[in-house]
Amino acid sequence: MAQRALHEAVETVAHDSYKGTVLQGSFYTGLSQGVTVGCQIASVLILSRLLMPADFGRIAMIGPVIAFLSMFKEMGLLQAVIQKKSLTYGQLNSLFWINMGVSAVLTIFLILMAPLIAQFYNEPDLIWLIRAMALGMMLTALGAQHFALLNRRMMFGRIAINSGMVALATLATSILWALVSPSPWALVAGTLVGGIVGSVMVWVWVAWRPSRPGLAPGTTDLLGFGAGITGFKLANFLSRNLDSILIGRVWGSAQLGFYDRAYKLILFPLNRVAQPLSLVMVPVLSRVQDEPERYARAFFRVFGLMQLAILPGVAAMTGMAETAVPFLLGAQWADSAPIFAALGIAALAQPLANPTGWLFVSQGRTTEMAFWGLASAVVTCGAFLWGVQYGVRELALAYAVVTLLKLFPLWALVSRKGPIGRDSLGKHILPVFCAGLTAYAVVWGSHSGLPDTASLKLLMGTTLSYLVFVVVLTFSSYGREILVEVKQLLIQAARTLRRPRSGKHA
Repeated sequence: MAQRALHEAVETVAHDSYKGTVLQGSFYTGLSQGVTVGCQIASVLILSRLLMPADFGRIAMIGPVIAFLSMFKEMGLLQAVIQKKSLTYGQLNSLFWINMGVSAVLTIFLILMAPLIAQFYNEPDLIWLIRAMALGMMLTALGAQHFALLNRRMMFGRIAINSGMVALATLATSILWALVSPSPWALVAGTLVGGIVGSVMVWVWVAWRPSRPGLAPGTTDLLGFGAGITGFKLANFLSRNLDSILIGRVWGSAQLGFYDRAYKLILFPLNRVAQPLSLVMVPVLSRVQDEPERYARAFFRVFGLMQLAILPGVAAMTGMAETAVPFLLGAQWADSAPIFAALGIAALAQPLANPTGWLFVSQGRTTEMAFWGLASAVVTCGAFLWGVQYGVRELALAYAVVTLLKLFPLWALVSRKGPIGRDSLGKHILPVFCAGLTAYAVVWGSHSGLPDTASLKLLMGTTLSYLVFVVVLTFSSYGREILVEVKQLLIQAARTLRRPRSGKHA
């Protein structure tokens, strides 16, 4: 099965019911994200003690450049492979070589541009760091289409193992390097090793091998679909990375290091949860896009469970920022606490906004997605340009305000057509949003009355946040549906755990 006939159709998984698929995918995703987010937290906790703020700041300066070029490398083609109902191996082969060709050009371009980028930041040491990081684009491009095939076939177990192994390899390499030679190269080495591990694993698991380069019929339509995704990512890039660029330029690498650690601690884990969940939801929703009731039921089941799992924790950490940051990162990172508190307000909206991407992509509405991304980026970048004049914390506050303000216009747009109607705003989104804000307000208002011991305060504050969130959910029908779903899942899990024991005694 190394190569397939170019006209042959790529297999598409279809089920009478996707509930088991969603649950299984969510389970594997939860396991992988437990490992991945755990590695991210360990990275923050351990590497923050081995490296200096300026080391993180230098890598944060490079990050936006790599992210910007990577959008053009992928060109939205991975989502095209996942979403399209009919796909041939010839089209898959064309997409592979397009990705590889574009990645090669971008890698060479970045290597040549490294001195100019270093000059922009006035950081000569960036030149070879940038050139080394450029190689990562080629490494990830090698496994991109193979990974997309795993996702199309809903092989969530292997996707979870891949994500976990990449996270572990990245963390282990960075820590070992930092112990021997504490410098930004520890972070670069971890990124490159993680890219190698991820690509090698998907090539081992997916038997398909590309043939000689060529442009198969229908590839142009896939490129058109991907163009909408790329347009959204381009606009989203500006709103996600201009902050780091401006802080690095105006306030320097040390202040950027404080901002980067706060961002990584509160917002990055949320993105790491939303991204793998999209690997589950986009293929499932794409298969049932012509069945509105199944589509809406599948979406809101996972959406509700996601909010219950994430929002109370975010509310708790945000409300206790002055305690959480020194406890998790060390006393030397106390200056990150005000930044963390501001970004945490934006983090309350992130879990509610990210799933709209599942809807846009699964319904093939990538052009609307791109236009929203552009409008959103204009507003967010304006906030960055205003806030950076006054300080890093002020920039974070400006970002938080516009993130909250954009939430409901975004849902109004995505629900104007398709299986998710406008009534979802009042019935599903508003109750969860109010529960998150209430939990945050209660923790923020009462944290001074909690025990002085940091670990005990964080534990009690987090418990309080979850209790308040659950109580507020009970006032809405959708909130009660979420809680009933959790109860059923717990009962099902308990029965599953008891079965082997009863069989064993029998």
